Amino acid sequence: MKIKPSVFCVFVFILLFSSIKVDAANMTASALPANEPWTKEYVDKYQGAEVGTHVSIAHHPITGAAYISYHDAKNGDLWMAYEVTPGTGNCPNNDDWKCVLVDDSADNVGKYSSIDVTYVERSFPALSYTKIGIAYYNATKRSLKYAECIKTYVSPPTWTKYAVDAPGFNTESRGAYISMKFNNNNDPVIGYHAQNTANSIYGAVKLAHYVESGGTGCNGGSPTWSCEIVDRVIDDPNNTSHGSFVSIDFQNGNGPLYIAFYNSKKSSLDYAYFHGMGGGNCSNNNWNCITVDQGSGRGKYISINYQDKMRFAYYDQATGYIRYAEHVGSGGNCTSSAFNCYAVDRVGIPIVNYGLSMDVDKQGYPIIAYMDVSDDLAPAGLKIARPALAYGEEIGNCGDVPPGYLFHYWTCKPIDNGDAYSDEASFVAVSVSPRGLATIAYSEENYYDDEFYLKVAKQRYTIYFPVIDRK
Repeated sequence: MKIKPSVFCVFVFILLFSSIKVDAANMTASALPANEPWTKEYVDKYQGAEVGTHVSIAHHPITGAAYISYHDAKNGDLWMAYEVTPGTGNCPNNDDWKCVLVDDSADNVGKYSSIDVTYVERSFPALSYTKIGIAYYNATKRSLKYAECIKTYVSPPTWTKYAVDAPGFNTESRGAYISMKFNNNNDPVIGYHAQNTANSIYGAVKLAHYVESGGTGCNGGSPTWSCEIVDRVIDDPNNTSHGSFVSIDFQNGNGPLYIAFYNSKKSSLDYAYFHGMGGGNCSNNNWNCITVDQGSGRGKYISINYQDKMRFAYYDQATGYIRYAEHVGSGGNCTSSAFNCYAVDRVGIPIVNYGLSMDVDKQGYPIIAYMDVSDDLAPAGLKIARPALAYGEEIGNCGDVPPGYLFHYWTCKPIDNGDAYSDEASFVAVSVSPRGLATIAYSEENYYDDEFYLKVAKQRYTIYFPVIDRK
């Protein structure tokens, strides 16, 4: 007796690379990218080194490949890792990634790195190309640096490095807490912190623009750059951290620039936008400064996103909570009534650095990646927070209940809990790919070997494939 062939479906986890495409727009609410599973892997891990701190991540806008900048603390170098065809990479213990040494100068370089990737299309016969930019800190010279790589299909990548802004006193630094984005002309714009702890004491948030020629040269830097102070507190030794924890974004990718920063004088989350004509209220009156959320120790480790509306994720040091603010126009509950502010999750008090980063997915929902040190007896872990609606659910499990809601708005989930010898995510960066899947770059501190490693957590699509069972 013959049994007719039957067809049934099984779950198959597929590791997707740039050649495989899935139409996320046709998925049901229960199968949105927020529900896709996470995989964890080491990218750069080798004996006797401390790599993986000061991470930043961006996705290629065309291929979707992830690019990560990070610091090698042992050698004081700046590195970049990016996804390649499986098996063709060179990173230690992971040949799906290629590790590139970007700056190995004699100075200690690579802290506070910030990376962005853009694709420049040109008409034939000119070649289109990928442009990679990394802004970073030279800790030895206490100065701001920038490295840029141009990649085409017919030529090997080449790096050009710039000295952007340097201190004028041995008590001054320019270039910590960096945030870099390409503008709509594909030129880099860098927000950063500057301070002087003696003589002419100040704390400030600054902005550097690439201008090709005719720039001010900042202070001993390249004449292809112009720098300006956006907001500054002077002659106050208690506020040299004013203008730190900088994060920048362009409205909808190519609109006006917004600069978020920590206002140490108010202990608040602030942002600035260009006003012009001298009518602003920042110390540089061409800029307008807005206090979003004020409170004791509130507004550090900021991450701004202005994809459809202005949003901030940030840390409240007084309570040990991460918070979230979004623009509502009017009637909000923040210090500025144009914003609603919510506590998202209690994460504890970190000993040194704290990892926090936010992006927004294709459905317009934020994803916040962060370090969790809420349990003193457990290792630090990596968690994510997303609105419950991103998972197709109405009830979350963490954070405040917003006005008009009956239940928790946020859903908080662990991604990497660490272990007896390892703490996770004291440095964190998250980015959503063009296909809507998130990748988190983060550090792991291994106490047994006294080393840092670079890790990633990636979402993968879950796909049903038909399997023919012939019996």
